[in-house]
Amino acid sequence: MPRAPFRRKSGAREANTLLRLAEGLASSKSRAEDVFWEHELQMVVLQHLENADEEAINRALDRAHDAPDATFDALADLVESLAESMIVPSEAGAQRVTLFCAPILVWGRSKIPTRTIPKPQLQNIEVQLSAHIFSSKAKIAVVDYLFAPDQLPRSYSASHELLQLLADCIRERRHLTMPPETLEEAPDVVCDMRMIIGAFQVAEGEPFYAWQEMTTPVEESRLSSLNVWRTQGGNAIKPLLVGFPHELVLPRTFFAACREADLASRAYSIGASVSFLEAVAGTPPERLVATIGGCWGKGLEEYRIGFSIGDSDEVVHGCVWPLVSDEDDDTPVTEEIESLLRAANVGTIVQLDEQLPLEFCDDCGAPHFPNREGEMLHAHLPDEANGGTMHLH
Repeated sequence: MPRAPFRRKSGAREANTLLRLAEGLASSKSRAEDVFWEHELQMVVLQHLENADEEAINRALDRAHDAPDATFDALADLVESLAESMIVPSEAGAQRVTLFCAPILVWGRSKIPTRTIPKPQLQNIEVQLSAHIFSSKAKIAVVDYLFAPDQLPRSYSASHELLQLLADCIRERRHLTMPPETLEEAPDVVCDMRMIIGAFQVAEGEPFYAWQEMTTPVEESRLSSLNVWRTQGGNAIKPLLVGFPHELVLPRTFFAACREADLASRAYSIGASVSFLEAVAGTPPERLVATIGGCWGKGLEEYRIGFSIGDSDEVVHGCVWPLVSDEDDDTPVTEEIESLLRAANVGTIVQLDEQLPLEFCDDCGAPHFPNREGEMLHAHLPDEANGGTMHLH
């Protein structure tokens, strides 16, 4: 997904320094020169992170979008790397500690829980992560909370601080306790993500992941790890989400996992929307009409899919397909969306050619979704929809 820098007020002088160093790294023509620029840039970025001062970082990231070559990627890659990973000394030599995220795609007809993870389940999750995701030499510590995306650290320095706390936990062989009262309320939406957060430690230069120790091709090894994680890790996570259908995404380093989960959630939300309407409105997929429309701001920013029932033009539900940085109106996104809708057995699919506005409800802020006539409407479930509690499989 496109990186969305944490935005705060910022200082121009420090931002100029960061931008100059990032431009040097992006324009380097040799690995030897890369090492120089990386070292210089790393020293400056790390100072800002450790002082919890991100003003210059955020301004530099904003300006880097308009800079030449791959300046933004060079700066963002290094900032993310330093926020989520660090070297700690030990008697056994330098150890690398890295923040990770284990995302879970989930939907439900009632509010998806965020919660403290009981100790027995936490220990089971740790065992499964150690056995199937991380290398045989990795040590890990996990936060005892099932997070919603809105409850994750909101800045690079906050991510770095969480990493430091987890590094202490690994050294002391304990989990990190997260008081629920320190976290904001998660939004009540049909389809969302939940995250298990932790850190792993390996000796510098040692493999991070289980698939790095396998002799089979990398993609095959990674897929094997994912399949086993979904089975064994899924059994450990299932008690936390009873009654909420869910799917596990491959755990990775923190920022990469969050981006991959964002991408996976686009397709997942379509199938989840169809299942949701069948559960709460008793509507079989064959009676649904799905209308796909591109919504424009400064350019094409996202597609919205509005769901109607039968001959009605009322929108009963909708989902959003945000575009990533390399997608535009020439990218075959609508074909992918249509393919997913057909796989979910949606009866009628309508693609609109007109440019639709990015409309939201003035009262609740919910996005509006298109009907087959191209009208942008607030989604409302039919009056006869069953809103009671129901066990979903």
